[in-house]
Amino acid sequence: MQLDATNRTPAVSVSSTGIEMKGECYPEDITAFAEPVMQALRNQLESVESFQVRIELYYFNSSSAKFLFDFFEELEEAAEVGKQISIDWCYRTDDSSMQEAGEDFEEDFEHAQYQLVEI
Repeated sequence: MQLDATNRTPAVSVSSTGIEMKGECYPEDITAFAEPVMQALRNQLESVESFQVRIELYYFNSSSAKFLFDFFEELEEAAEVGKQISIDWCYRTDDSSMQEAGEDFEEDFEHAQYQLVEI
C-alpha cells in the first residue's frame, strides 16, 4: 500500500517487511485516513515474523495522537505474541515537541523494540 503525502497527511508506505510514515498528520477526517492504514498494518502483521516501522512526523494533532496510540498498540500486541517488532521514532534535532512525543509513546512499549532517532 502506498499513500502519497498531502498537505495534511503523511506519506505511508506499507510492504511485507515494514511500514514508513513521513510528513504531517492532521487530516480533516482521521477515520478515512486511519482505517486503511490500520487494515494494511494488521494484514501484514498476520503473515510476518518480523516487522520494521519508521515514523518521521513533523506535526500531528490530538485526533492523530489517538490514531498513533492505536497504531502502536497493534504493534505492541504483535510483539507480545513473539513477533520481532522494531520501531524508529524519528525527530529533527531542533524539534523538542516531536522528541517529547516520541518519549511519551516509548513509555507504552515493553515487548517491541522502540528507538528514538535524531535526524
